[in-house]
Amino acid sequence: MRQGHNPDLLLMKAGINPRLISTPLSRVSDNQMTLLVQLIWETLADEFMGFTPTPCKQGAFTLMAQSVSQCKNLREALQLGTHFYNYITDDITKELIESETQAHLSVVFTTPELDPEHFYQDFWLITWHRFASWLTGRKIPLIETALTYSKPTNSSELHYLFPGSHRFNSHKNQLTFNAEYLNLPLVRSKSELTTFLMHSPADLMTIPGDDNSLSHTIIQLIKNFNHNITTPGLTFPTITEIAQQLHLTPITLHRKLKTEGSNYQQIKENIRRDIALTKLVKERLKVKEVAAIVGFSESSSFTRAFKLWTGLTPREYCRFIDPA
Repeated sequence: MRQGHNPDLLLMKAGINPRLISTPLSRVSDNQMTLLVQLIWETLADEFMGFTPTPCKQGAFTLMAQSVSQCKNLREALQLGTHFYNYITDDITKELIESETQAHLSVVFTTPELDPEHFYQDFWLITWHRFASWLTGRKIPLIETALTYSKPTNSSELHYLFPGSHRFNSHKNQLTFNAEYLNLPLVRSKSELTTFLMHSPADLMTIPGDDNSLSHTIIQLIKNFNHNITTPGLTFPTITEIAQQLHLTPITLHRKLKTEGSNYQQIKENIRRDIALTKLVKERLKVKEVAAIVGFSESSSFTRAFKLWTGLTPREYCRFIDPA
């Protein structure tokens, strides 16, 4: 990082092997990405993550979101959000342009050279598209995404970030969608907004209403299952119980998960990993406590699993992220 911080340390704190960054088509989980962004915000005290000449004070997005939540519809919310950021910074210029049939949300970074890999540029566009979808409770389809950079070698990955067509080497970044969506009312309650901001940017990792995968459905079932029981620690329903709730046979469930490149054991391991990392990094709980929370009766079993997830034992990991 230009600010003198060790990027590998932040990646490890988020449970991401630094070698993945240079591995083509590598993936990290939504929870890992959320934790990484939160760590960068906290470390730099900058919501723009060091990609602009002037830092953005923490709490700016919260203040903006609380303000736009009072708007009548998406049009008013995007207009107010645009005015908010145009007022507090000269480093990013936003504009909502509306024609008869289309709406264009344009973004210009004054010093794009500070973001040579286009990470924050993409992140900022993703944030506004998914925030708009979240506010309205509707998946807003993109007609086109215009980007200022040249078509990258991994351009196929952009379809996951910006569904729809793409235009490169544009003079400004721009999201284009049907103007009718500007009339959508905002549907989120005050309590929903509080939860959204508390976990931000977790709810921006996927487009609201877009993840209809079986794996995602099973994760939600597991969360509900644990919410409704009193047993301490994480508990998983059996594959048969999951199949029954989905009106499938276990064999059919296995087959459908396989087509998504997943399986039930992997889903359980991903949930355990994400919770364990959060408890160790954010809450600084003891290894024994974390092991019990994520469903391991013995610390030795948890240690073996954790080493498979991160390449380190829990104690090695804790010493790595907090040498003191």
